[in-house]
Amino acid sequence: MSLSKSRGNSASGTKRASQWEDLMRKFSEAHKEECKTVSVDMPRVQRSMKMFPTGSQYEGSWDLLGMSGYGVYKFPNDVIYEGEFDDGMFHGQGKLKYPNGVVLRGTWKKGKLTDRTLVFADGLEYDEMDWKYCRPPDRRFTIEYEKGLQPAGKSFLTAEQPTRPIPPGYYDTGDGFYDPKTKAVYKVDDLSAIVRSPSVREQKWIIENCRTCPDKSLGPRIDLYEEWVEPQDTLPKPPKPASTSHANGSLNLSQTTYEQDLEMEVAFKNLEVDESDSSESAFSSCSATSSAL
Repeated sequence: MSLSKSRGNSASGTKRASQWEDLMRKFSEAHKEECKTVSVDMPRVQRSMKMFPTGSQYEGSWDLLGMSGYGVYKFPNDVIYEGEFDDGMFHGQGKLKYPNGVVLRGTWKKGKLTDRTLVFADGLEYDEMDWKYCRPPDRRFTIEYEKGLQPAGKSFLTAEQPTRPIPPGYYDTGDGFYDPKTKAVYKVDDLSAIVRSPSVREQKWIIENCRTCPDKSLGPRIDLYEEWVEPQDTLPKPPKPASTSHANGSLNLSQTTYEQDLEMEVAFKNLEVDESDSSESAFSSCSATSSAL
């Protein structure tokens, strides 16, 4: 029994290589130089503009898998991507250009945006972490950063100059004119062409903040100042003149002090008369008492 168990344990503990593994090992050793990795970079070629069924178009370099290298891709809504491609997707450095002049620069990885920087049409760069542009207490436009604040009556009303006139009853939204009756934004040069339909929240914001025609009267706004005071229509009363004044080294009494002294003198005289009257009445009463006795 013990001998058979020991033989079984030794047989199970030893693992023999299969014939298939031996053949693969011999093949790998025989073709060691031929099995080394080689570059799989595919050649890129420049082609003419490609029109897609979706209405988009592409002009740039291609490889066997699709758009690759550098190219320009235009969407049906006139948004243009200009930058690097790989395997038919945005990949690498590139930028999106919007019709209103806004540019989104970024880094893409297999079609996903990993790093971005937004630049407005006037050159102002958006900061997601510390955005201070046109916020209390600093509400300057970009042009006011560059050229400084202008005097009253010549201040910049909008970031784009010259300030464009607004049709009566409309609001200037930047990308067009908003009509509160139809609740739509129209093109600046064609009020019959609709640009977009803003949400209810944006409609409320436009009416409360955007320029309109005719202009609304402006005044102090509590929400734009940390500390402010109401304007005063009347001037405060001047202080009373000093009781004494030094002129030519001598002390002169003012008119007010003189009048006060006169009033005090009359009061003292009245007090003396009252005291004399009271003493005479007291003496008379004493005399009447003595005669009665």
